[in-house]
Amino acid sequence: MRTWLVISIAAALAGCGGGGEAVGGTPNELAAKACEDDTKSRLGGKLYELDVSALAASMRDAPNGEKFLTAPIVIEPGLTSEVKQIVECTVRFTEGKPTPDVVGFVFNW
Repeated sequence: MRTWLVISIAAALAGCGGGGEAVGGTPNELAAKACEDDTKSRLGGKLYELDVSALAASMRDAPNGEKFLTAPIVIEPGLTSEVKQIVECTVRFTEGKPTPDVVGFVFNW
């Protein structure tokens, strides 16, 4: 009896597992991740706070089949140089390509 209980618990925990980065995701999550990666590259190592979930939730259609995402960002939070802006990011999904391309990006004051 105990053996089955231990096996059941182990199987349940294995199903919840984490470890490693998720492969795939919803189109919103993939677009937000691409925008976050672009944000990171533009900030050159500066600290920032960006709600990637809010960015993903904001996705809407843009011209030419592109998708537009926007969310607030705080650059260098807690420092005297702290700046609050809005990230505006446009991505394009291409069939056969797992991640979208960032085709437009702006920090909006």
